[in-house]
Amino acid sequence: MWRFKVRFVAALVFVHVASLAWSAWVHSPAIDEVAHLPAGISHWVLGRFELYAVNPPLPRMLSALPVLAMNPETPWEGYSKRIDARSEFPVGMNFVKSNGARSMMLYRVGRIPGILVSAVGMVVCMVWARRAISPRAGVAAMILFGASPGILAAAAMITPDLFAAVFGMVAWAAVCHWDRNRRLREIVTASVCVALAVLTKFTHLILIPLFLAMLAYPRAKTVRCSPAIEGSAHWSRSLLANFAGFGLILFVVVFVVNAGYAFSETGSRLGDFRFVSSTLSIPKDGDRLNRFSESSLARLPVPVPRCLVEGVDVQKRDFDRGLRSYLKGQWRDGGWWYYYLFGFLVKEPIGFQLMLGASVCHGLWHYRRWTRESIRKWFLVALPAVAIFALLSSQTGFSHHMRYLLPAYPFLFIIASRTISLGRFWKWCSYVCLTWQVAAVMWFAPHWMSYFNELAGGPRNGHKWLLDSNIDWGQDVLLLTEWLDRNPEAGQIYAALFTLFDPTDIGLNFRLAPPFRRGDYLALSPDGERGPQPGWYAISITQLRGHHFHVFDGNGNRYLSLGDYQWIYENLEPVDMIGYSIYIYHITEEDAARVRAKLLAEEAEWLRKGGSGEGKAEGGGG
Repeated sequence: MWRFKVRFVAALVFVHVASLAWSAWVHSPAIDEVAHLPAGISHWVLGRFELYAVNPPLPRMLSALPVLAMNPETPWEGYSKRIDARSEFPVGMNFVKSNGARSMMLYRVGRIPGILVSAVGMVVCMVWARRAISPRAGVAAMILFGASPGILAAAAMITPDLFAAVFGMVAWAAVCHWDRNRRLREIVTASVCVALAVLTKFTHLILIPLFLAMLAYPRAKTVRCSPAIEGSAHWSRSLLANFAGFGLILFVVVFVVNAGYAFSETGSRLGDFRFVSSTLSIPKDGDRLNRFSESSLARLPVPVPRCLVEGVDVQKRDFDRGLRSYLKGQWRDGGWWYYYLFGFLVKEPIGFQLMLGASVCHGLWHYRRWTRESIRKWFLVALPAVAIFALLSSQTGFSHHMRYLLPAYPFLFIIASRTISLGRFWKWCSYVCLTWQVAAVMWFAPHWMSYFNELAGGPRNGHKWLLDSNIDWGQDVLLLTEWLDRNPEAGQIYAALFTLFDPTDIGLNFRLAPPFRRGDYLALSPDGERGPQPGWYAISITQLRGHHFHVFDGNGNRYLSLGDYQWIYENLEPVDMIGYSIYIYHITEEDAARVRAKLLAEEAEWLRKGGSGEGKAEGGGG
C-alpha cells in the first residue's frame, strides 16, 4: 500500500513539473524576468548587488546558476550603483539584445530552479497537511498547491514570488516545529530558515517579529513552585531565557542574511546611505537628503548589507509616491485596500475558494469543540497568511500584482485541505472541488498567468477586472512569432506589445501600430501615421485597456504610449488571440475609414467644448 502512495505522490509531482516545463518552454520572458536573470548573473560575476535590490538576491542567484554554465553574453552598459536608478531594466534589455534569439533558451534554463523548488513546495505542503490533519488532507493540499494557477504561473518564471511562497512555508514549518520542542537545535534551524525566507522576499521580514512574539509567549506548563520566592526565581529564569532567545534569533538571522549578500558593505554608517523615501529622507535642492546624515546617528554602523536597506527604501518610495493602477476597468493614481481580496475572488479557482470557505466557516460554527492545543495549532497556520494579507492591503501606493500575495497561499491550501476530513458529505464535496479545480486550470494550460475563474468570465474577460501580471506581462511574444510563421499573409504586422525586450531581437518583424491620442497631433508612429490604417495588428491587452508604458517601434527605439491604442479596443473586434494577452486584428480599408471618421468627429466635438489637459494623457476616443 505504501508503494502505491509513494507512486501516486510521485505521479502528481511529475505532472506538476511537466506542466511547468511546458509553460517555461513556450513563454517569452515576462517584464520583470528580463531584468531578474542578468541581475542574478551580476551577483555571481561582479560580486555586487545593486541590480534589482528592491528584491533580495537568493531567487535570481539560484536561477542564474545553470545559465552561467552556458556562457551568456553579459553586457553591463547602463549599470548604475544607484539603486533608485533601477538600472536592472536597461541591463536586461541589453542582455536580450546581445544574446539575440539564444536568449530565449537562456531564460528557459534559468526557470529550471523555480520548477524544482515548486516540486519541493508541493511535497512540503502535503507533509504539513498530512501531519496536521490526515493523509487525505495531505493529498488534497498537494493538489491545491500543484493545480494553483498562481503557483503554476510563478514557478515557470524567474521571479521571487514562488521562491518566497515555498521558502516562507518551510521557514514557518520550522518555527512551528520549534514551538512543539523548544530546544536549542530547533531554534537555530528555524532562525536559519527564516533568514533564507527573508532572502527571497522582503515581505518575509514580517516573520521575524512573529517568531520573536512566539518566543515571548511560551507554551503553557504546570509550575509546581508556589512559594513567592520560587515563583520570582522562575520568572527571572524565563526572562533571561527570553532575552537569550531573542539575541540568538536575531544573531542567526542577521548573519545568514549578510552571508546571502556576501557581507557586501555590511556595517556602513547610517549617514552614508542614499535614501529616497519620504520616511528616511527629506527634500533638499531638488533632490532627497538622508535625514540622518546630519544627526547624531550618522556614524551608527548598520549591521546589514547596504543594498538591502536601500532596496527596502526604494520599494517604500514607490508605495509612498503612488503609481497608476487598474481595477474593474478603471485607472487611478494609487491603489485600493481591497485590491488583493477582490483579486483573490476573481483569480483563484472556485473549488479552492469553496473548500477554504467551508473549512473556515465550519471551524467558526463549531468553535466550542476546539481545545487550547488545536486553537494554537491552527492559529499558527493562519497567522502568516493573515499577516501577509494585512501587510499588502495596507500598502495602497499602487495595486498591480496578485503575485505579491503568493507567500500566503501554502497556508491557505493547508486550511482548505481540512475540509476533506470534516465528514462523509464534506469529503465528497472536496473531491468535487478538487476535480473542478484541476479540470478548470488545466483547460487553459499553459496560460496560467492569464487565468480567471468562471464567475469572472474566464481569461477572455479577465482584462475587465485586472491587468499587468494578472493577465498580460509580455509572456506571449514568443507565441506571436510562431503565429506569424503560421500566417504569412499577415506580412509585416503592426504591433504595440507590453514587453521589456525588443521583439526584433528574437526575429519578430513588425512596425509600431499607429497611435491616436486625442488632441495631440504629434503622437505619430515612426512612419508618420496617426490613427487607423489598414493591415494586421497585434496589440497587448494592457495597451488596449489604456496602460501608460513604453512600447518598441520595430526600429530599436521605444515609444511612450499614453493609452494610445484604446481606439482599437473600443471600435474593432479581434480575429484571433495569442494566449489571452495579445489580440490580433485585421483592419480593412473600410474599417480604417469608418473608425478614422468616428475618432476625428469625437475629437472635433471634444475640441469644440474646450477640451482639457487630460486629452493629451488619454488615448482613443474616451
